Amino acid sequence: MKIANVMRRIVFEEWGGTETAVWNSSLKLHRLGHSIEILATKALCSIDHETKEQIPIRRFDYFYPQLFLKKVNAFILDKKGGSPFSFTLFNYLKKRDFDLIHSHAMGRIGKLSQKAARKKNIPFILTFHGGNYDIPPSEMEEMCKPLKGSLGYGKILEKLLGLSRDLVEQADGIICVGANEYQLLRDKFPHKHSAYIPNGVEVSDFTSLPTLSFRHKYNIPTERKLLLCVSRIDYQKNQASLVPLLKELLCQGQDVHCAIVGFVTSASYLRQIRSEIENHNLQKRFTIVEGLPPKSDLLLSAYKESDLFILPSIHEPFGIVVLEAWSCNLPVIASAVGGLKTLIRSGNNGFLFTLNDIDSMLSAYRKAINNDSIKQNAYKEVLNKYSWDTVSSQILNFYVQAIANYEKK
Repeated sequence: MKIANVMRRIVFEEWGGTETAVWNSSLKLHRLGHSIEILATKALCSIDHETKEQIPIRRFDYFYPQLFLKKVNAFILDKKGGSPFSFTLFNYLKKRDFDLIHSHAMGRIGKLSQKAARKKNIPFILTFHGGNYDIPPSEMEEMCKPLKGSLGYGKILEKLLGLSRDLVEQADGIICVGANEYQLLRDKFPHKHSAYIPNGVEVSDFTSLPTLSFRHKYNIPTERKLLLCVSRIDYQKNQASLVPLLKELLCQGQDVHCAIVGFVTSASYLRQIRSEIENHNLQKRFTIVEGLPPKSDLLLSAYKESDLFILPSIHEPFGIVVLEAWSCNLPVIASAVGGLKTLIRSGNNGFLFTLNDIDSMLSAYRKAINNDSIKQNAYKEVLNKYSWDTVSSQILNFYVQAIANYEKK
């Protein structure tokens, strides 16, 4: 099978959940004998073509249909939320011999991919990675901020190009990484070929012993309980809520430290976090690391040397980092939002807390810290249910059924 995996961007120096999912599933399908190409725009990376582990990656020129868009705002859109056009990507999709096109991007990249699939008379598959029906209005407002002061002509161009108005309706198959969003999709499109296929983890990547020490590198005393949060530094991930949590734990006599690790998609939010840490005079109790690449020895050490993993997101379709923490036998607490409500069964494989509720966060912390039972349950579950072999097999079966359905039309 020849598959085009289309993304808004792919940058190995700035990794996220979508990149992790696309890359690992592509590797597994390639090793099963399928031909995979990863196609994206040049957002944050100008390398036209490269091959990694025998998988070709191509990037194409792009633009945002906004007059008077400042470079700094275009860069923010590259980081998160941008919806560009790429005609060179569209033309490449039309010319190449694919059996199906799988878009991991919504917006205009997704629409151009769908149009290319129609011209080639092949199935078009769409995956919801960042949520589609359950994005909070506050997040949508933040993502639209870089567009203020510019004049958009995207809708006019979309109409002239004859792009689909409803990408979801036109898809021949939809994969949801979050169970809650899958149910919302089924409610709206009950007859659509769709599936809930969660993300996965390569557990073997987390079983080795790191050669470096995260605590030693960042001067974190060994006697302190280390709370770890690995996620993009972004308003969606809500790391600022960790500041009052840590302050309260310290007031209660807990000897704790917090490490925030993640690539920065919102520089203004990072400044806000640092400001709140300074306002509470907690500089010596926080360590912020602006991104560690996947399979980094320091990242592995951060998981291994921590005592608790916390994910306080406002919105989270799935949460691959939870699987990574489980793979390191690290107890997990997280906000009861989005896909986390399905992934984590409170009291069994972790604990959920009410978003931005300090009392609820404190309760989850006390229940989870040093809790061997939830660590054992989570580790068994990640081995049995969330390996990339299992996930990729489900994706392949979905492709086969989508092609069969399409040929019946």
